[in-house]
Amino acid sequence: MHRFLLFVLIFCFSYQPLVAQSRQSSLSVSFPTIWSNVKVMDNWTPPTAPNYKEHLEGSTFGYGVNLNYAFQPRLIIKDKHFFVNIGAGYFNQRFDVSRPFNYNSFIYIPYYTDHYAYQCLSLSVGLTYEYSLGKKYSLTGDLFYYQLYSFRQSYTPTYSSPNRGFDGFTQFNSDKINFGRMISLSLGVKRSLGQRLSLGVQVVSPVYTRWRNDNIFDDDPSTFSHPGFSLGTSITIAYHL
Repeated sequence: MHRFLLFVLIFCFSYQPLVAQSRQSSLSVSFPTIWSNVKVMDNWTPPTAPNYKEHLEGSTFGYGVNLNYAFQPRLIIKDKHFFVNIGAGYFNQRFDVSRPFNYNSFIYIPYYTDHYAYQCLSLSVGLTYEYSLGKKYSLTGDLFYYQLYSFRQSYTPTYSSPNRGFDGFTQFNSDKINFGRMISLSLGVKRSLGQRLSLGVQVVSPVYTRWRNDNIFDDDPSTFSHPGFSLGTSITIAYHL
């Protein structure tokens, strides 16, 4: 799927006749934020221990910035209300889950973290529907597919864990990870700020999300975690070409 997404992005940017025949187009910057709850496997506590739980519960918070190009290729779209969107940007996915991990230290004791994060390159492709409510306002609906590639990971030991005194010594890794995928639906309102500019606010509902599990927690990196519930918002500033 990620190869298909890369093909779509390269094709749309390089095939000029497709873009040249677009009726309308715009460049926009969006600022998404997404909250989720999540369960992860406890690979450290023995199943016979009194405090054993198969899953550890917590929450996640993701935020980022995306640069998007929206256009109406006549070869594909005949309805003036629909736009194709392609984009790229930065996304930071933070997990607030208390769990042990393999801290890079010469002292071999259990280390715990209650927050860790993955900085990612985000690639996206989607479809937007826009319905005018007059000269200044319009309703918008989006269906987007996102692919996340992590280039930097951070794990912060907790002060309350047995490694007291190590709090703040965050471990940074620079592994290249095909980290996650997300399909989201959003509904919003857009307001015109003149002939060229507009401001939009959307409520974002991820309908499918998966994150690759991390072997720093003794997880199998060929498996994935999924949130139980997700909801977010996005603010978009667009310049209409």
